[in-house]
Amino acid sequence: MKLMFDVGGTELKTAVLDENGRIVGDIDHFDADSNAEAEAVFDNMAHVLDTIRKKIGEVPTGVGMAFPGPFDYENGISYIKGLGKYENIYGRSVPEEIKKRLGYLKNTGFFFLHDVEAFALGAYYKGESRGTGKTMFVCIGTGTGTGFIKDGKVLKNEEDGSPKDGWIYECPFKEGKIDDYISVRGLKRIAKEVTGSELTGLELFNLCKAGDEKALEVYRLFGEDVKNALAPFILSFRPDRLVFGGQISKSFDYFGREISAFCNEQGTEIERIADTSVMTVSGLFEHMRMP
Repeated sequence: MKLMFDVGGTELKTAVLDENGRIVGDIDHFDADSNAEAEAVFDNMAHVLDTIRKKIGEVPTGVGMAFPGPFDYENGISYIKGLGKYENIYGRSVPEEIKKRLGYLKNTGFFFLHDVEAFALGAYYKGESRGTGKTMFVCIGTGTGTGFIKDGKVLKNEEDGSPKDGWIYECPFKEGKIDDYISVRGLKRIAKEVTGSELTGLELFNLCKAGDEKALEVYRLFGEDVKNALAPFILSFRPDRLVFGGQISKSFDYFGREISAFCNEQGTEIERIADTSVMTVSGLFEHMRMP
C-alpha cells in the first residue's frame, strides 16, 4: 500500500492507494497545524502517518506528498516563506524528520511533487480531461496554482506557449501580481470594497445562493479578474481544455461567466473538479510510477 498526502495550509488530506493506484477507503482529513513551531509540525505529520498505519494494519511501502512551493522536491526540503504556512520548517528535511519519529519507516521511500502538478497529473489521467492533447490547470485558493500538460507531459520550460515552470502566480497583473488577485486575498479585497467586510468565499457563496446582490457583484468583479489574468496564457498556450480546481473554484457558477465566454470563443472546453484531493493523490501515484 502507498500512502499519499495532499499537504495544505489548513488540512493534511491522506489516502491509501493499492498497487494499481486505486484509492482504498475514504480520504481522511487532519488539522495541518501549519503555523506551529517546527517540532510540532513534524510531530503532527508523524502522528497522522502513524494513525493511518494503524488503520490499514501495515507499514506503507511508499509515502508521497503533494506540497506547495517553494520546495526542493528531489530532497524533500521546504523553502516556504511569507505564505502564512509551514514557515517554521524552512530548510528542514521532511522525510528525515518523520523517520526520526517513526523508526519503522527508515527503509520506506518518500517522494514529493508540487501540489498543483500532482492535481494536474491526476486530472489528466483520471478526470474528464484524460487523453486531451493540451490542458491548462488552475487551482484557486490561498494563491493561483497552475499547471500545463501536453500529451501527458508536464511542461516546465516555456514550451508551446506555456510559462516557465508552468506557473503564472508571479506574473504582473494590475497593481501587483496574479497571486494578489486570483486568490482568497483577492476575493476578500473585492468583498471589502463592495460590502464593507472581508467575507470568506463560503460566506459569499451562501449569500449568492440566497440572491444577495452585493455578494453576486463581488463574484462578478472577481470573475473579471480571473478572465483578464488567464486570457494571455490561454491565447499563448491554446489549450483544448481548461480545468479548474481549488476551494474558490467551487463557486465557479458565480464568477465563471466571463472566462466561460472567452474560452468558448477560443474553442477551449472548461472542466470543473469538485474534489481536488482525489485528483492530487492520484497524480502522486502517476508521478511515482513514471520512469
